[in-house]
Amino acid sequence: MSFNQPCEYVRKTDEKHGVPMTIYWTEEELADWICEIGYPQYRVCFEKNFLSGRHLVYLDASKLPDIGITDFEHIKDIAGKIRGLIGLDHVIKNLSIAKSNPMIAYMDMKRKSGDVAMNIPYNEFLKKNKRWYK
Repeated sequence: MSFNQPCEYVRKTDEKHGVPMTIYWTEEELADWICEIGYPQYRVCFEKNFLSGRHLVYLDASKLPDIGITDFEHIKDIAGKIRGLIGLDHVIKNLSIAKSNPMIAYMDMKRKSGDVAMNIPYNEFLKKNKRWYK
């Protein structure tokens, strides 16, 4: 297990429960992806901001200019592809409301670094927070 990566049990359990595995991408895997979708010029933007898969839940069109992506057509395309990676069909405008969705709340929790956040599988997260998600 590498730094900020979950154990195999968590990955397998999360995959079984439909958690997008892209949230576990490393910085290099995310930088490779931006090149694969046709934007190699933005690889450095992802690298210099140390972005990995756990940051995807917050990386929307409003945040892309902050990391150096300023072409509006590119922003729209990349933001749409990011939403596709994490299984969202819409833009998250209000994260506190979006957290009423347990999958979004789980991805938000995974955004944090450390062994505790990384090594809780989705099903245990749901049990621990069952009072919030019926």
